[in-house]
Amino acid sequence: MILTIASEHVATTSSDIADSLAASLARRRARAGRNVLLVYQNPAMTPKQDTTTDWLATEIKTGAEIRTITVNDIGVELAAAKSRYHDILVHLPKRPDAGSHTVLAGADLALFAIPADESHGDSQLTASVYAASIRNPALQLLVLTEDNAAGRSIMSALAKKIAHIRFSNLSAKRRDDVTISALYHVIYANCAATCAS
Repeated sequence: MILTIASEHVATTSSDIADSLAASLARRRARAGRNVLLVYQNPAMTPKQDTTTDWLATEIKTGAEIRTITVNDIGVELAAAKSRYHDILVHLPKRPDAGSHTVLAGADLALFAIPADESHGDSQLTASVYAASIRNPALQLLVLTEDNAAGRSIMSALAKKIAHIRFSNLSAKRRDDVTISALYHVIYANCAATCAS
């Protein structure tokens, strides 16, 4: 299964990647005995255009090495990786680009973590959820957002536009063990019947 995760808090350094939802879920999945690939955009690259940022991939296991994947090869890499890994988790940047669109087109499940406070919802991520549903109608969509007025507004707006979307009131910002465990259960236990193993 290719799971993509988009978050407002985009990692900008390799140490930030380690704190991302994607990395947390990848580590937990690997501890459960799964063969996992973590893919994310190279934080050292400064794209000249939206289409030039390379991606990095690392196996979640002892002694794994990071390797570079060019933006032109990301689709082929993910397609080939489906037969070699139980799980592929991709940390997407907040601002969509050509590589992100390619990743979403081949994904099985996309998780969007949209922090919602009372002052504003994230309209860019909300637009990305809708765009992903148009580009890949078979894509399963899961949105994390807080259970408050802003979060309910985001859920209502998306539910009106997208019939096959699921929501979870887990925090889009927290990375503690309880939140990650609950998210792990929502993704892997609840989608067992519909997600590829």
